Amino acid sequence: MDSHKTLRIRNLAYSFKDGGTLLSSISLEIKAGETVVVFGGNGSGKSTLLRCIAGLLPFAEGEVTIGEKSGDTLRSHIGLVMQNPEHQMIAPTVEEEIALGLEFRGMERNEMLQRVEQVLNKYSLQELRERAPDTLSGGQMQRVALAAIAALEPEFLLFDEPDSLLDAPSRRDFLNAVSLLGQGIGMLWACADADRLPRADRHYRLAKGEAREVTVEQILQAD
Repeated sequence: MDSHKTLRIRNLAYSFKDGGTLLSSISLEIKAGETVVVFGGNGSGKSTLLRCIAGLLPFAEGEVTIGEKSGDTLRSHIGLVMQNPEHQMIAPTVEEEIALGLEFRGMERNEMLQRVEQVLNKYSLQELRERAPDTLSGGQMQRVALAAIAALEPEFLLFDEPDSLLDAPSRRDFLNAVSLLGQGIGMLWACADADRLPRADRHYRLAKGEAREVTVEQILQAD
């Protein structure tokens, strides 16, 4: 496996401003095309870990790399899908939401419009293109959030319990949308509900600030 296509987290630690430690010496890796689950209860630090990896939170120790890339250079290679899609919607329409990140990247307009059209078609969002995101259902909004990030063609995607607020039909639609992502994308999926574990190549349990590799059976037995 090409090391340039492996997201590595080494000895990552995160502490609160008051000195309390939430994460201590977290080490794991996600290869291109691989899905890895981090399972843990509320307050275990899953969201914090993903935000550290995505570059949204500074961490006290450790490093996050993709090959030789590190620091701010990683932001264009990693996407984050949040639990509540309302927290990442800022454009007035679905179409503009998908175009926004491409515009920030400085993509030439004709290429940007072509990419937006491709994404709208791929994720079956054509009928929603002129809708305001805040008029959509939770499931529709989460699919738009995924599509907007997928338009940027990241190498790795982080999912912060993206289906935890969805009912069964919406969850099924969202997981179908996830299945449309390129096979070469590496995924790190945070999960707190054993009944909602996605299919994955490896699983880690996050507890007391540490991540330990476990089997699905161990998760189900302890839940």
